[in-house]
Amino acid sequence: MATAEKRNLKGMTINIKLLIYLAFGFIASTIIGTLSHEFGHYLIAETLGYDASINYASTSYSNSKEFVENDSFWITLGGPLETIITGTIGFTFLIVNRKSFEKSDRLNLNQWVIIFISLFWLRQLANLFMGLTGLLKRGHFSTRSDESKLDYFFNLKTGTTLSLTAILAAIILAIIVYKFIPRKQLFTFLISGIVGGISGYYLWLVAFGKIILP
Repeated sequence: MATAEKRNLKGMTINIKLLIYLAFGFIASTIIGTLSHEFGHYLIAETLGYDASINYASTSYSNSKEFVENDSFWITLGGPLETIITGTIGFTFLIVNRKSFEKSDRLNLNQWVIIFISLFWLRQLANLFMGLTGLLKRGHFSTRSDESKLDYFFNLKTGTTLSLTAILAAIILAIIVYKFIPRKQLFTFLISGIVGGISGYYLWLVAFGKIILP
C-alpha cells in the first residue's frame, strides 16, 4: 500500500521525502554550477590583468590593459575548465570511495554531495541539448557558447568540442546511475533530476537570477 512517503508506479518506487531533498539539491547545483562556471572565466580574466565582473549568467571584463588576442582564448576556456575539473574531482572521489557506495542501499548526505559534485559534468549534456535544439530551429549550432568559441580558436567544426565533452559526460552519468545510485533510490533520483534541473534553470536563469545578481 502506498504511504505519504512512498508511492509505486509500475514497480518503480518514489520516495517523496527524498524526491524533495534531491530536487532542491539539483536547483542549488544549477545555481552554484552556473556561478562557479562564471567564476572560472572571472579568475582567468583577473589573473591576466583585466577588471572582471560576474552577473547571474555571464562574465564581463574591461580592457584596462592592452588587449592580447590569446587572452580571449584563456578567459573563454576558464569557464568550461572549471566545470569539468570540479566534476572530475567529484567523480574521482566516487571511484576512490566506491566500496562505501556498494555497501549502501540508501545514500547518506555526504555520498549525495559527492554525487552532485560529479554531476557538474551534466552542464555539457545540457548544453548539447540546447545546441541540438538550436540546430533544429536554425540549421546550425549557436556560436555564442564557450565551446563554440573554443572550436573557432582550434579551427574545428562548430559543435565539435561540445559533442566530445557531452559524450564524456554521458559516460560519467551512466556510470553514476548504474554503479553508484542504489536501485531503490534510482527512480526518485531520475525524477528529481528532471524536476530540479528544469526548476533550477527557470528560477535562476529566467526568473530571479537577473534580479538577485544583475
